[in-house]
Amino acid sequence: MKKMIISVGIGLVCLVTAPKANAQRDGEFHLDKTYSIGASGTLYLNSEDAEVRITGSSRADAHVKIDRTQEVRGFSSGRSEFNVIVENRGDDLHITERERSGVRIQMGSIRTDYRIDIELPESVSIRVKGEDDDYVVRNVNGKIYMETEDGDIEIIDCKSSDLEFRLEDGDLRIDGGSGALTVESEDGDVEVRAGNFSDIDIDIEDGDVMLETSLSDNGRYIVRGEDSSIEFVVTNGGGEFSILKDDGSVRASSAFETVRESDHRSEFKLAGGKANVEIRTEDGRVRLSRN
Repeated sequence: MKKMIISVGIGLVCLVTAPKANAQRDGEFHLDKTYSIGASGTLYLNSEDAEVRITGSSRADAHVKIDRTQEVRGFSSGRSEFNVIVENRGDDLHITERERSGVRIQMGSIRTDYRIDIELPESVSIRVKGEDDDYVVRNVNGKIYMETEDGDIEIIDCKSSDLEFRLEDGDLRIDGGSGALTVESEDGDVEVRAGNFSDIDIDIEDGDVMLETSLSDNGRYIVRGEDSSIEFVVTNGGGEFSILKDDGSVRASSAFETVRESDHRSEFKLAGGKANVEIRTEDGRVRLSRN
């Protein structure tokens, strides 16, 4: 993640002691190592302000590559210490960053480039917590839990049967997936393509949902939206749809049979299965279709 911060120092003494502005490097960190992790172990990652790539593969261990550079242009007094702690705990691998800084006065700009690349066995699980991070997770088939603020998440080709996401001020994109999906999102959009989920629970505020999935017989699908537009696309299967709305509109394609329609409730039936779908929306639009 690249960031530019403009800072102005306080005090004429600082200006006198720095008549010439030079580029300085501070807060730099580099790591390129291999660590053990169990085939059914869990990666725990806690980071901030990074571009993160997590990729599952046929390898039996974990390759961790971290590069962080920080360039200060102008005057700066004091230094910050940045470090990342990587440790094994049983079959699990924990990666946690540590940053310590004292009193710092500066005049000029700071540019930070920070990237984390992790390649590990595709069977592992991951538990991620971050702030101002952007993530791309590919081919991870264990349980996936991610909690982030001010960052986007992209999930690609993951065969996990248990996915859970908690986001604030960020978008979530999922390509594929099956089993159970749980999402809590505020101020961000959720997009799911080519899903094959049997259980979905999405709670979103101030964001839109685009959900494309097959329906499992006796599957449970719940989407709650506030100030949100919800598009639900069924790729296979069928079931009963119940939509509760408040100051919102509902549209369904011709594949859906209208069972009941009122000011605040709409019920539809889609032939081909016995799934149960419940959508609740306030001040939003709902659209149902079959692909």
